[in-house]
Amino acid sequence: MARLAAVVVALAATAAVAGAAETYYASVENHLPAQGMKLVCQAIGGTFLTQLSGRVPHGQAGRRIAELMVEDGRNGWVRCNWAYAGNYVAGLTLLDSRWPDAKKCQDPAGQGLCRVVFEHDAMVLRTPDGGERVIGDLPVKRCRRHWLLFSTECSYPDHPHPYVGRRLGNAFQYFAI
Repeated sequence: MARLAAVVVALAATAAVAGAAETYYASVENHLPAQGMKLVCQAIGGTFLTQLSGRVPHGQAGRRIAELMVEDGRNGWVRCNWAYAGNYVAGLTLLDSRWPDAKKCQDPAGQGLCRVVFEHDAMVLRTPDGGERVIGDLPVKRCRRHWLLFSTECSYPDHPHPYVGRRLGNAFQYFAI
């Protein structure tokens, strides 16, 4: 935990030297039941100061820090592709300077980090002041039969919120993006 705090403070110092910019921070956490959640991310309209591509280990110990720097007066967001247990999404917005609660994600040394948590088939933003907002649902299919690499009799359960991105049908579509 101390190492994580030191990294965040160092990143904040780097952003301060960069000049007139706003920086947003979020801890990305995988609390989904199965192992193997993957994210491939890029910044749009800003600079993504941390590398957040690859496997996100399960639990708080495996969390990753997302840092987005946006010039004053501009908007920026982090867009990702998500893969988990044979489920694939393109265009998932991980962090966005336009979100109503984004300002709460700017002071990691003072208030603490915002947390983007993947859990219970949903993606949730938790702010340092205790606020919580469901960003959207994750399309996690339920299958009755599994045959080596293939699953059959699969369906997506009902979900109360819109999906966080565009659901892809298979890994071929995921890797083609």
